[in-house]
Amino acid sequence: MWAWHWTPAAQGLPGASGFGWFFRYLTFYSYTAQTAGFGLAAAAALAPCGPSTKARLRVAADDAACAVFGLANIVTVLYYGLEAATAAVVEGGPVSRPPWLGRSVHVANAAAAWADLLLAHPRSFSPRAARASHALAATYAAWLLVVRLASGAFPYPILNALPMPAGYIGMTGTALALFAGLFALGRRLSTPLLRVKAKAGWPATD
Repeated sequence: MWAWHWTPAAQGLPGASGFGWFFRYLTFYSYTAQTAGFGLAAAAALAPCGPSTKARLRVAADDAACAVFGLANIVTVLYYGLEAATAAVVEGGPVSRPPWLGRSVHVANAAAAWADLLLAHPRSFSPRAARASHALAATYAAWLLVVRLASGAFPYPILNALPMPAGYIGMTGTALALFAGLFALGRRLSTPLLRVKAKAGWPATD
């Protein structure tokens, strides 16, 4: 799904042109982080390397999966929450999009994060992952301001309709609070899941 955005089929979408390309959207930002995280997980499982390197890859994949858990879920929460509140959720709303695209980028991302938490190598939600998670959220909040400065508008109609800076502060503050809550939920669930996985034979996370 991530690679599809480079194909000719995606070039008619609003995100394919203008400052920041698709990266100006939280959805694609999150998808990129998830793709990198799954790449680390694949390397941890399949890379032909020694035990110490394999262990480091497992820890990196664990931290990446935990750091992106809140990000993947908040994409879904914000999209459907805003869709219920306003008709203009995304930039270029009337533009025709493939019928499967919305579910792929606003549902499958969260489903993949939950599947990883439940089924993959034990997830620790370590302090490292928490710091990375906060950094991901803060970076996107700052990136939104860069996009507005460079293009003259936010990539989301609702942010453009709100007064500046109060609207931006209110929206990003609410999103960051939800983000922190989702990370905390994942961490809360990880402890009983670790016990279950340990009984099933998963190795402990360093």
